[in-house]
Amino acid sequence: MKKEAREAIAKIFCSNNNFDTEDLAPNMEVVVAEVYAPFLLFIECLDTKQFKGRNNPFDGFFINMLHRASNTFGGMVSLITTGHLQDAEVLSRSLTESSLTIQFLLKDDAEEKISHYLASYYAGQKWKNDKWQTAINDVDIHPHNRLIEEKNEIEGSAKDICKYFIESAGGKWPKKPQSASVDKIFKALNREIEYRTVYRAMCSQSHQNQEDLVNSLLYSLSEDAGLEIKQKNEKHAFSIFICLWGMKYFLSTVEALGKYYNFSSVQKQCELATEILDNHHAEVTHSLKMCVFPSGWAKHTVDGI
Repeated sequence: MKKEAREAIAKIFCSNNNFDTEDLAPNMEVVVAEVYAPFLLFIECLDTKQFKGRNNPFDGFFINMLHRASNTFGGMVSLITTGHLQDAEVLSRSLTESSLTIQFLLKDDAEEKISHYLASYYAGQKWKNDKWQTAINDVDIHPHNRLIEEKNEIEGSAKDICKYFIESAGGKWPKKPQSASVDKIFKALNREIEYRTVYRAMCSQSHQNQEDLVNSLLYSLSEDAGLEIKQKNEKHAFSIFICLWGMKYFLSTVEALGKYYNFSSVQKQCELATEILDNHHAEVTHSLKMCVFPSGWAKHTVDGI
C-alpha cells in the first residue's frame, strides 16, 4: 500500500476511534492502516448490488459482530498508543474471542450455527438464574426473588422473539442447543495448538498473574539494574507480540467474511495485509528474543510490574 493511502486510512481509523494520527508510532500506523483497509473495503462492498441481492436476514448478525470486533480493535490500539501495553493485551484476548467466534459461526451451516449460538445463550441464562435462586434459599433477601422472576420473564420473551425470527427466516430453533466455548471454537477452527499457547498467554493479563509477580520478585532480588531493564523490555515487547496476534485473528475474520460473501477484493486486500503483518510480527519476535523493546510501536510505555 502506498504511503499516501496508509496515511489516509490511518486518519479515518483515528477519527473513528477518537485520537490523533500523531499519537501513532510509525510501525503502529502501518499495521493499523493495513488491518483497517480490508474492513473499510468490506463495508463498501455491503453497498453493492451483489450484496443487496442476497436478501439474507442472517447477514445482519455477522455485520453487527464484525463492527463490535472492529471497536475492540480500536480500543486495543488506543491502549497501545497511550502506553498501556499490558492492558492492551487484555483487549487482544477480547478481540481474539470475538473474531474467532465469527469464523466459527461461518463454518459449515452458518444459519444453523447462529440458531445454536442464540439458543445456547438463553439456556445458559436460565441455568445461571436457577443457580442464583439456589444461592438465596433460606436467606432473607426478599428483593432477589422478584429480580430473578423478572429476569426470567424478560429473557423468556427475548428468547421467543429470537425463536420466531429464526423460524421465520427459514431456520430451525434447536431443542438441545450446542454451546460454543472458547476451547471448542479454537478446536473447530483447527487452532487447538494456538489455544494452548497464544490464547493462554493472552489470558495472563486479565487477572493478577502469579508469573508476573514472581518475575518481578526475582529481578528485584538480583540487584542488577541492567537485568531489570531487560525484563521490562521483554515484557513490553511481549505485549506487542500478543496484540499482533489479536490483529491477525481480526484480519483473518475479515477475510473469512469476504470469502463468505464472495468479496474477492476484500480477500485480496486481506492477503496483502497478512503478509505485511507477518513481517512485522517476525521483527517483534526477534526483539522479544533479544529482550529489546522494538522501536516504532509506542512512543512511551506505562510500567506496571
